[in-house]
Amino acid sequence: MFKKRKSTIAMMMAVASVFFTAHLYSQEVNAAIEISGVTVGGGSVYVAVFSNEQDYGANNRFTGFILDAAGTTISRELNLPAGEYLVSVFQDTNNNEKLDTGLFGIPREPFGFTNYSRGIPGNFQKLKVPVNASQTTITVNIGRYRW
Repeated sequence: MFKKRKSTIAMMMAVASVFFTAHLYSQEVNAAIEISGVTVGGGSVYVAVFSNEQDYGANNRFTGFILDAAGTTISRELNLPAGEYLVSVFQDTNNNEKLDTGLFGIPREPFGFTNYSRGIPGNFQKLKVPVNASQTTITVNIGRYRW
């Protein structure tokens, strides 16, 4: 009987742990995306937010929006479930609603990603940032392509 009680308690603790972990990851975080390097009046700024490697590779955004280039630094608040995200941004300088590229797909318009400084951007694992109760600001600096 004592053995059965131990096993029941262990099972209850395991179930509680699963629910607690799921609750942590399902919490909404009031996050802010802050974009610097914007050319004022230089065209709309397009923002795409990705939540995993597969969606990033398939260009399936978790969410996305367009901002006016009202200042050299612009931001927008949004609620996101706690997790890891990659944010991709470009400024549409010719207002054709797409990122123009040249030879080898190199962008001709200012662009940026989370955790990107220069060269070939990389994959989701390299560019992702955490969003949780202690990390609520996502920063992206945009600019012209540099090797």
